[in-house]
Amino acid sequence: MVQNNTAQPGSNAQSIIQAALQNLWDKAQLAAELIARLRDENSNLKSRLEELETTVQEQQSRISEQDNKAKELLEKSSVLSSVDVGDGLLYLSPDEREALERQIDDLIARINAHLGSDPR
Repeated sequence: MVQNNTAQPGSNAQSIIQAALQNLWDKAQLAAELIARLRDENSNLKSRLEELETTVQEQQSRISEQDNKAKELLEKSSVLSSVDVGDGLLYLSPDEREALERQIDDLIARINAHLGSDPR
């Protein structure tokens, strides 16, 4: 028997089509896997974004609280009373002012006591 080494025209076209379809199928599977990975990654990124937005809101709330405390402290510091000391003003807190007044009252009492005992 003589073997025929020539390919039949219908068989060759069929194998080309099968190879093209197999190539297309492989690419479709790769695309499907990539889409699944990207959807998973997208889901994870959305979750992380929500976490970060929550953190940002918490930090903004803390900053707001600290700003309010700072404003309150500034307002309290403006309540300091001033005492004229010649070259300028001396700013005292209410407690410091009270302590200074007691010392001055004590000095005045000592001076009065000394003057009262003076026989002039």
